[in-house]
Amino acid sequence: MPMSVARRSLLPLVLLFGACRAGSPGFPETPLGYVGHDWLAAHNRGEGHAVVHFTMVNRGSGGMSGAQMDSAVRAGVQFAQRVGPLVPVRLLYSSDTMLVMLLRSRDDSLWSARFTPVAQPGLVKVAVDVSPAHAGDGKLVAYPIQNPR
Repeated sequence: MPMSVARRSLLPLVLLFGACRAGSPGFPETPLGYVGHDWLAAHNRGEGHAVVHFTMVNRGSGGMSGAQMDSAVRAGVQFAQRVGPLVPVRLLYSSDTMLVMLLRSRDDSLWSARFTPVAQPGLVKVAVDVSPAHAGDGKLVAYPIQNPR
């Protein structure tokens, strides 16, 4: 049975969409994977509204003061503006207690993003730690060292 003209014109778009999705690794469909996906979307928008939304959704049961919220949002926006958009390269580790995704920036530098649940009550539900993925000796660092708070 011959394809209609409309279906034939949609076929390249469907194939292109499938190829693009298959070429870029994504976050797993787990609770930490959803947080990672949401953080990356907010980061890549690089503007305050997206970071505020992510911070509000990720807020822990301990609650944040207005100053803490402002500080978290400011740091998120400044980091996004400094580093630029990130794309997932490879899932390095995933469990119920930690997820680590390797990300690439526009200038081809690699970043390691670690997502770990925080015991409640806490300021956030999931801690997000992003650091350069290469140590000084050029070796890939799979688990970034958490910044002291």
